[in-house]
Parts: sequence; C-alpha cells; structure tokens
Amino acid sequence: MKRYSTQRSKILITAFTLILGFGLGDAGKADPGPQTSQSAPVLGGRTDLALNLLSPAAAVKVGLYFEIGFAVENLEEAMAQFTSGFGVEWQQPAFDAVLNMRLANGQVVPLRFQGTSSVQGPPYFEMVHVTGPGDHPWKANAHKSPVHIGYAVDNLAADSDALVAAGFPRIATVDVPGQSAAIFAYHQGPGDILFELVDKAFLPPGVCDTPGSPFCPPAP
Repeated sequence: MKRYSTQRSKILITAFTLILGFGLGDAGKADPGPQTSQSAPVLGGRTDLALNLLSPAAAVKVGLYFEIGFAVENLEEAMAQFTSGFGVEWQQPAFDAVLNMRLANGQVVPLRFQGTSSVQGPPYFEMVHVTGPGDHPWKANAHKSPVHIGYAVDNLAADSDALVAAGFPRIATVDVPGQSAAIFAYHQGPGDILFELVDKAFLPPGVCDTPGSPFCPPAP
C-alpha cells in the first residue's frame, strides 16, 4: 500500500516548487552541506513567551491528532523494531529530500529528510532521520528520539500564528519568503513537547478526504 508515500512525495515536490520558485536554489541536492543563511526570526521565541501567555489568543481549531512522529538516529533499525514490537507495516518507497527550513532564530538551513510512515492509519506513525546544520528539532541520538504530534489545520499561516500567540513558539517551518509558515510548522509546548501543524491541502489519505472525519478541523 503506497498511498501515504505517494502523498508525502507530492508534499515534498510542492515544497521544492515553492522553494525553487522563490529562487532559493540548492533545495534538491542530496548533501545539504554546511551552508546557512539568515532570515527574519520565526515568531514567538522564548523571549516573548511570557508576554504571549498573558495576552488574549485565538483558539486553533483541530480535530484528533492524525500522526505521531519520531526522529531517530538509525532509521532502518527503528523501523524494524516497531515492526517487531507493534506489527507496524511501513510505506514504501521511503521519502528522501532536502528542504530549506527556517528555524526559531531565523536561520534558514537545508535539511535532508529521510523517512516513511505506517501503512496503518490514521493516526499514522511517522519515522524520520534528519541531517543538516543548525539547531533543528529533529536531532536524535542513541538515547533521545524527539517525538511530535501532528494536527491538520485549515490555514497553516493563520493557525500557526495563533498558536504562537497562545504561547507555543514556532521553531521550524518550510522557508517561503513572505509567509510566516508554509506546508507544515513545528511548535514547542510545555516541557519541550513538539506539535506539528500541517496545512489541510497537504494531508495524507484518510485525514480530511472523508466527510465528517474526526481528524479534520471542525467546520466553523
């Protein structure tokens, strides 16, 4: 079953198109290298978290989480262990792509994403191995595997900004000039809990393509 891998490939291709369309180049190279650049900081860093918590904030409407994702040091080993322990089947082929990501400090870095998602779902398991420069949220080692919970949203930029205003700093998103967030955005919650918001236009099968899906944001 290759539905999710096909959809994930479409997401990455769209991301490449957005990045290359704005002249950021080099997004499709296999080796991200050490190059970095500076951009406007991602809104809502730790310095203004306290202020955000004291100000009124709009609620972000989401359904049930559609994904639990793990960043791991050894992708094949982690996939095999999940299959052995939980019977998880994985989508094939795995995705492998480089995206220009804007981090919490405004730095834009090319990161290589390798991974796949479970056949079972939603909710899906996602397993990724990410390499590249910068203090990105996917850094993993033998003793630490960052975990995120994924939610679908109607308007990524607006909903991501609203989550920032509610006290959840945005720490990574695809870098598209003129947009505060594009395609997906990672936010940091209490105790460094990670949340991913994904624009409804880029979701995998079974999330928002069925009327009344509990994983889709509720209608206004």
